[in-house]
Amino acid sequence: MNELTTRIQIQHNQELSAFRQDITSPSYRSSTSASLNADRRSVRMAPVQSVGDGNANLTIVADVEGLAWLTADKGLLGSCITVSIAGHRRNTGTRVHLPLAECDAWIEAILGGSWITHVYRAGKKVESDGKLDIASYRVFLDERRHPVSKPSAVADSSLRRLEES
Repeated sequence: MNELTTRIQIQHNQELSAFRQDITSPSYRSSTSASLNADRRSVRMAPVQSVGDGNANLTIVADVEGLAWLTADKGLLGSCITVSIAGHRRNTGTRVHLPLAECDAWIEAILGGSWITHVYRAGKKVESDGKLDIASYRVFLDERRHPVSKPSAVADSSLRRLEES
């Protein structure tokens, strides 16, 4: 864990805990629903201030979906959490680019150190000192909700392990 991750955890502990609980807990399933829609939900964290830019707020959204949504294998068990991070000017709402290091620190603060080795960054490769318009990350979970490597049935070639990026 780096200094930036520690600062985020200290400054936003309550929001992080609630968000983590919302995205990692099993989704509610109606006993009468056989639809795949029961395996999809979106969770939004209240806007938080960037730790690197005092004039920017971050919008952090997670989509949690069953692996059947991502693959042709409709019987595949497990789920995928996709976390997207975008920055906006606090006074105008216009989009701002975010440092990759801060985005990576947020994902580590959200998911925790024990899951970070299973996190994939989506999209084009960015240098470690680069900036992103929207940062997108994925973590795959087995049917017991433990993080696992990307299933072979997931064909997204833009995914790279966080430590490789």
